[in-house]
Amino acid sequence: MSVKENDASAKAGTKPAMTVDGTESLAVSSSEVRTNAPRFTADRIIRIVVVLVGAIAFAALVWYFARLVTYLVVGIVLAYSLRPIADRIEGLGVGRITSIFSAFVVFMGLLSLLATYLVPFVASQVRELSQLVSVEEVSNIAATFEDRIARVFPIQEGAVISGVTRVFQTLFQEEGITSVMASLVGLFTNIFYAVIIVPFISFFFLKDGPRIRQGIVQFVPNRFYEITLTIIEKVETNIGRYLKGLVVQCLSIATVASILLYIVGLDYALAVGIFAGLANTIPYFGPLMGFLAGVVIGVVQTGDFSLFLGVLVAMFVTQLADNVFFQPFIFSRVAEAHPLIILFVVLIGAQLGGIVGMLLAIPVTTTLRVVVQQVVWSARNYQVLKTT
Repeated sequence: MSVKENDASAKAGTKPAMTVDGTESLAVSSSEVRTNAPRFTADRIIRIVVVLVGAIAFAALVWYFARLVTYLVVGIVLAYSLRPIADRIEGLGVGRITSIFSAFVVFMGLLSLLATYLVPFVASQVRELSQLVSVEEVSNIAATFEDRIARVFPIQEGAVISGVTRVFQTLFQEEGITSVMASLVGLFTNIFYAVIIVPFISFFFLKDGPRIRQGIVQFVPNRFYEITLTIIEKVETNIGRYLKGLVVQCLSIATVASILLYIVGLDYALAVGIFAGLANTIPYFGPLMGFLAGVVIGVVQTGDFSLFLGVLVAMFVTQLADNVFFQPFIFSRVAEAHPLIILFVVLIGAQLGGIVGMLLAIPVTTTLRVVVQQVVWSARNYQVLKTT
């Protein structure tokens, strides 16, 4: 081989090599070898299978220990909710343990106020409402409503009457209330057991949060260490913002709705306003539930639809205030998702877990979005997911 051929081969990324018979040949570059290598090697396939099996096993364990996992999630959520209070008290020069106990005292005080004043008041209003209305009155109102709908849309005769009567019997009659109360007793029995577990979980997450985080990331390989820490920090930040924003939004919606419904002359305006505030935590469907509750009580109160327009305007203004003022300031840095995606996520949550699934849809989506974005960003910039 000539000198020029050697120079050309050097520029092309190859180098001359000696063959068995003593002649020179061009060796294939390492980049060409990597390029021609199969993408799915046996080692990579084994890794994928192990990851999938591990994910399935983890999901099965979560499903089997669903109640304990629920306690764990509630404890973590409570810890996130109380952490700002504990941090603020600790900033005053108080010890960490004392600040945590002080945060629990504040939390229990708020619960005591709700249990002493708000819950009995709302319960009495619901009880009065159930005694005020009979099934016959509801059926007559539903018949009038069905007749008006039938003038515009072709519907099956008796469909509205049977549906409304069934819902009324479930919610407001004595048998329905008894059934609901029995369900609530079972729920509070579980809560009683949870009261023993959840505070301990919250306490140790508040006290040893950094140490727990460090213990988790200890098992992470070195090349995934930084990305794991970043994901944990971003998820914690977003969930904390979401929980605080959710509380502020519920209070704002309940206040505005109660005032406006009282102005239009609706009885039990406070109960409907509180229900609207709680229901508003469910995107898209919550405002509709609050509006329907106001319409039902307005019809029960007057016997006709004279308050329909007033309730419609009150709930429309409430929702407008939520969309224009509350949500942009409260959730501007949390969801970062298209409304259509939020809608489908909420529907999926409803299909999987009912009301609880709808409530958890947004924080779960936010967490997954943070994880995926951070993994993709790290893979592009640091190539941490490349196999060596």
